[in-house]
Amino acid sequence: MFYALCIFIVVVFGLSAAKEVPLPPITICKQNSVNYSDCLKVAIQKAWPQFVKGLPEFDFPPLDPFTFEFGNVVFDRDAIHGVVNISNFIGEGLSKTRFLAVRPYFDDEVFRLEVDLQTPKLTGSSEISVEGTVHGFRINGKGPYNITVEDLQATWIMKGHVANDTWTVENFYVGPSVKKFTLHFDIFKDNKEFNDLVVNFANEHWPSLYRIILPTAVEVWNPWLCDLANSFFSKVSFTKIFP
Repeated sequence: MFYALCIFIVVVFGLSAAKEVPLPPITICKQNSVNYSDCLKVAIQKAWPQFVKGLPEFDFPPLDPFTFEFGNVVFDRDAIHGVVNISNFIGEGLSKTRFLAVRPYFDDEVFRLEVDLQTPKLTGSSEISVEGTVHGFRINGKGPYNITVEDLQATWIMKGHVANDTWTVENFYVGPSVKKFTLHFDIFKDNKEFNDLVVNFANEHWPSLYRIILPTAVEVWNPWLCDLANSFFSKVSFTKIFP
């Protein structure tokens, strides 16, 4: 789920970088304009369908559905300890994303961009393997995994220095919140009763489990997102992206 959300978050980079290649008209927002923040919000929202389709010029994949080949996360926090491997993830729902607000800040060669967004529903499926413990339950298995997240809201916070007309993102914080979270997996094929017990426990107690998992996920995807962001911003001029 978290790696899928990472792909979702990266779309804003494509918007910036795509101005260097032939594209349908995209709204250009100038920093000294009175309604600069509103202009950026409208520009991102209008351009969103282009990025949902994908931008092959920048090796930018389609986003609805979107795919993720493989990733793993090590959890060692509170009641959750172990390793989760996710492979062949396919997700849907990003085309319905709405951008609520954009807040840019530029002070002493440090640029910070905050973007509020909301997605009504995300669904995904993958293969998953798990080894560890959750609240004392020993978990060790692998199999198909399905997830549904409803009313996802998040703020992207990107911050970094501008030098030689290039923005280098040094910190990318994202901590999404959700109103409803439902999952199902079949990783204990030899013990259906135990598998159903774990699934029911996770669906009943997902808010507390989510709060435990989120800090670890943020630590994992922050440097990964920074590297991904800089792979785009290193190819374009800051003054062309944010004139």
